[in-house]
Amino acid sequence: MSPNSKTTRNGRATDERRLKMTNMSEQRHRQDLFSHRPQQSSSSKQSTSTASEAQQIQKSLMKTQSLLKSELHRISHISNAIDEDETVLRKTMDHHQSLNTKQAQKALTALQRAQQQEQRVLMASIIFFGLTVLYIMWSRVLIKFDVISIILDWMV
Repeated sequence: MSPNSKTTRNGRATDERRLKMTNMSEQRHRQDLFSHRPQQSSSSKQSTSTASEAQQIQKSLMKTQSLLKSELHRISHISNAIDEDETVLRKTMDHHQSLNTKQAQKALTALQRAQQQEQRVLMASIIFFGLTVLYIMWSRVLIKFDVISIILDWMV
């Protein structure tokens, strides 16, 4: 493994832990926000002051505001990550499109034709060599020793 892959894994693990902690914190804020009820004693049920209710509502709104800010911050980071990924993918696509595959295909076809031409020349050379050897054998060996007449005499 390369050191970069370990760094990437540690970075991802850290991001995952941070995300889990943020989610747990947000969940606690939501529970506090929705479970918060004004505490009323039995003697003061009828006479709750508007100031304390306003204060409780203000606290609730502050919690909601902080929760919305944290969500907005998180979404902003996600949006930035998506934009960066889009840029990388676009650059990769542009790079792949800039590769001229038509010229590579033409070069490959030209190489295949050259290989076939060399194959034909090699076969022609082998045939020419064989014919030359047969001619030399015919003219030097068979005629001098008159092998054909010996074979014919033997057959008859």
